[in-house]
Amino acid sequence: MLGRILAVTLAVGGLMSSSAAFAQRDPVANAVAGAVVGVGVATGLIVPYEQREPLHEYIVRENRPSYVYPDEVAAGRELPPGAYESYPVPEQYGVPEHHYAIVNGRPVIFHPATRRIIHVY
Repeated sequence: MLGRILAVTLAVGGLMSSSAAFAQRDPVANAVAGAVVGVGVATGLIVPYEQREPLHEYIVRENRPSYVYPDEVAAGRELPPGAYESYPVPEQYGVPEHHYAIVNGRPVIFHPATRRIIHVY
């Protein structure tokens, strides 16, 4: 999932930088594309590449219970307040002050204050 988000973000970023005419013809689309790229950078939307697999292995080893969430779980969405427990991500995995939970059988990394999902395995 994150790979798809990165691919879209890079493609949009490439469109933004490669076509000034595009930006002049459709400033709204350019603003939306810029917001997508900017939010990804500003919010730390990305779990560092070299830490993705070690973090996944850590979470699997912890063997936490899974909680059912009726909607799609995706990066950028917010987990609703609910009956799930979250656990802090150890700092060595590169996403300080974030938590993880197992939702619909998948590890989910999110910010505990906003509950905004940054990564879904």
